[in-house]
Amino acid sequence: MEERESYDESVSPFPVRGVIRSSHQATISAPLTARIVHIGFFEGETFNQGDLLVALDCSRQSAELDAARALQREMELQLESVIYLHKRGASSKQELQIAGARMERTKAEAQALKKQVSQCRILAPYDGDVSEQLSYEHEMASAGKPILSIVAKNEPKIELIVPSSWLAWLEEGTQFRFSIDETQQTTKAEVVRLGAQVDSISQSIKVFAKFKDPKLHILPGMTGTAEFSTRHEG
Repeated sequence: MEERESYDESVSPFPVRGVIRSSHQATISAPLTARIVHIGFFEGETFNQGDLLVALDCSRQSAELDAARALQREMELQLESVIYLHKRGASSKQELQIAGARMERTKAEAQALKKQVSQCRILAPYDGDVSEQLSYEHEMASAGKPILSIVAKNEPKIELIVPSSWLAWLEEGTQFRFSIDETQQTTKAEVVRLGAQVDSISQSIKVFAKFKDPKLHILPGMTGTAEFSTRHEG
């Protein structure tokens, strides 16, 4: 889509307030009840996608997985034996079906335990920063207990609330200036989408935008002023 320049040095800007949001944010919680043995990054630290964020003590689950795998192998051997006997008429069809069902059950139990063990190492889903540490190493974390809050580092977004009357001219691709309060920087930004509905009480609508300069040092929660050209009014 062709970019649309919506500001002009020769006209007075029409400012609205905005807040910077992370493109992604999440609370990392314990997937099962276990002791926290390692936290890879602490509040304010930066991580990359795939880095180890949290490790849980899953020695009990690992031992149970080993036992389940051994039982699965036993059931596989038993099934092979029943198949051999069945081919020679020495076992019934029912015995064959029971041996097969037992093998499938032990296989499913081993897969479930393998899934649990894989959850003991929580890896970063994207590049980002730790915004808050909610638990500590050596604590016993119950399933669902929050451990870390994280925010994505790349592509922060701007969230604005503008008059709904602006829908007469505001659209995807409209550009504007955004002045960040905390850093005193002024940079270009661009509307990427409009909210799904108008607030009938305040007669306003949410607008979401992105920065044109990806190299800016920006943190979620920063605020600023968006300045749109008034040349579209009327």
